[in-house]
Amino acid sequence: MMPGMSEIPRSPRLERLAVLMAVAVFIGIFIVPLGLRPMVMPDEGRYGVIPAEMIETGEWIVPHLMGVRYFEKPVLGYWMTAAAFLGFGENEFALRLPAALSTGLAAGMVLLFVRRWTARWDIAAIAAMVFMTSVEVAILGTAAILDAPFAALVTASITFFFLAWRATGPIRFGWLFASGLACGLAFLTKGFLAIAIPGIVLAPWLAWERDWKALFTLPWIPGIVAIATVLPWGIAVHLTAPEYWHYFFWVEHINRFTGGARAQHPEPWWYFVPIFLGGMFPWCLTLPFAIGGLRRFGGSPETRLLLCWTLIPIVFFSISSGKLMTYILPSFAPAAMLLAVGLVTYFKGAPGKRTHGEWLLIPLGGILLLLTPFMPIDPSIGSAWEDGGEWRLAILATALLVWGLFDRVSQRTFDPAERVLLGCLGPALVFAVAPACLPTGWMKISKAPVAWLDTMEPIASRSVVLARASTIHGAGWAWPDAEIRLLGSAGELTWGVENFEEHAEWHVVEDELLGVLGTATIDHPVLVLTDRPEEQRTWLEATVDAAGLPRPAYRSGRDVLIAVWPKEALEAD
Repeated sequence: MMPGMSEIPRSPRLERLAVLMAVAVFIGIFIVPLGLRPMVMPDEGRYGVIPAEMIETGEWIVPHLMGVRYFEKPVLGYWMTAAAFLGFGENEFALRLPAALSTGLAAGMVLLFVRRWTARWDIAAIAAMVFMTSVEVAILGTAAILDAPFAALVTASITFFFLAWRATGPIRFGWLFASGLACGLAFLTKGFLAIAIPGIVLAPWLAWERDWKALFTLPWIPGIVAIATVLPWGIAVHLTAPEYWHYFFWVEHINRFTGGARAQHPEPWWYFVPIFLGGMFPWCLTLPFAIGGLRRFGGSPETRLLLCWTLIPIVFFSISSGKLMTYILPSFAPAAMLLAVGLVTYFKGAPGKRTHGEWLLIPLGGILLLLTPFMPIDPSIGSAWEDGGEWRLAILATALLVWGLFDRVSQRTFDPAERVLLGCLGPALVFAVAPACLPTGWMKISKAPVAWLDTMEPIASRSVVLARASTIHGAGWAWPDAEIRLLGSAGELTWGVENFEEHAEWHVVEDELLGVLGTATIDHPVLVLTDRPEEQRTWLEATVDAAGLPRPAYRSGRDVLIAVWPKEALEAD
């Protein structure tokens, strides 16, 4: 048990309640709302279309996006989504289920680590809830991208290694084996970072502990197991697509890390500092209290490991040329553990300490509730929801009010563990209802196009669809039976299109548009799907006017345009 834990009151009832509440928070945030919001493009479309193609084509080794070889990631994330599709159908719930379950795995690792550290189930469950109620975790854990599965497997790999370091006898081998398996699965999800992140965390930590023997002996078993986990698919993809490893290593890793302004997503060195602090909301607001609590019981191997685990990946990715907010997700689990333990320790020494969060939350909830009757319900005049559902604002306002009440009650609670536990419930409620309250009426249709595109499915399914790179993911999901081809700039598909001759005909450059339009008939139309409606409509009309071709029929929404040749085909529908 960590120093000072024996001084904190312990209640078997609270321990049972905390574990049950952690399970309820996971279900409420990460399972129940999964299908309540529309798909967001391009990421969710990409990670939905690729697994759907795997199921349709039976090609499980080499990922393809819209029929084009797509080498940006390994294969495990696509396999997980395909398995969810086979079990639950091709829908938004199944699409996001792997990310949600992975976040549950990460929360379980947090619980396991803190239970081993503190010998307390209540504090371990609180740490898991602090993790799940951090805003970046809540968002990425309910989004169909690969960062949540990857971060969860990295979290498992580091946690299992720590448990092996603490263990003796045969059980140590079991934990090391599990660490290597998790590392290998993380590699199959996102690549070489699965090796880099545990390495840059665990090696400095063991050096800090001056445990040189463990530093040079313990990594061998996880390393061998990780290689054995990756090897079958690694060999298979090399035999099927020999170009894979060259592209994946040099373009997706080395160039992204060292490419400077030419790298994908270049950002300044300090980019991750506000991202991390904002991503830890609302718990970042408690940081001074948590630091005070951690200072009271001094250092330990666990605190040193968690500090390395939190800070070193942030520094590592700050050095990289390419940066995305999702990269530092592996740092959120250790930060949540430090925050939870620090807060419980701090409030043990400062019972009744006021934090005054309710002074913001209750007035904000009340203002939103008062505004609800005055919200426009007609989408044409600015309704936040396309169905005029202003009741959603009332739900969000009520959740904020309840959060404020929980915060007020927690400040009158003198049991430190119970106080932090109550503090978890307010943000959990807000994050649970937020997906249903997403203001889709204010979103660009190109960001959430599926419902709008579904209305055009009858004509799209019998058309040649020419879609811009920015809209092709939505077309691929909404119109799976259509003949879809890429129009103009290839975007993220550039490498696949330029390096494989079999994809050349599928890609229609702008100079080839007139040739495709010449094949259009009423029974087999040509449909162009693009964003930037005004600019693209002007370009399309100038192109066909110059060639003496008739103008198309149009359908348009917020920042999306569909043009159909011949126009009689759309009118017939």
